[in-house]
Amino acid sequence: MKLELNIDGKVMEVEFQAADGELQMALADSRYTARVSEPEPGLFTVIINDRVYRCALERTQAGETEIIVNGRRIPVAVRDRKRLRSGAGSAGAGGGRATLTAPMPGKVVRVLKAAGDEVESGQGVLVVEAMKMQNEVQSPKAGKVIELRVTEGQTVNAGETLAVIE
Repeated sequence: MKLELNIDGKVMEVEFQAADGELQMALADSRYTARVSEPEPGLFTVIINDRVYRCALERTQAGETEIIVNGRRIPVAVRDRKRLRSGAGSAGAGGGRATLTAPMPGKVVRVLKAAGDEVESGQGVLVVEAMKMQNEVQSPKAGKVIELRVTEGQTVNAGETLAVIE
């Protein structure tokens, strides 16, 4: 899966693959293998090239995401450009419906909006955890959540419809 990461203001495209308990990452011409474990809920240990990183994800009061790596706070935003393209196409030019789909197989860990709630473009609707990373699924348009097809704790497949915005 390819994701666009904005880490501390620097935008990069990273490809991730999980296999045999390891996470493979390709960034530009570099490749990395990481072993990720979650010794405590919300706290991750990431080992890359024999270096150990203690990581946690946090939401700021402004609703942004920060990753804390060995005590250093780093603002981070994750976008799945493929999902955004398909969402934008289904929404049309400001009207119509937008279907939110699971970016990868995972588990719904938080539902942020309920059916009937109003949302702004880019606002989080739910959070899917996959490969020990939490991905906020955001609305590609302003509108109303007309359908929510998942619940917290539910396992989802890549491409599965999670919610519909109108």
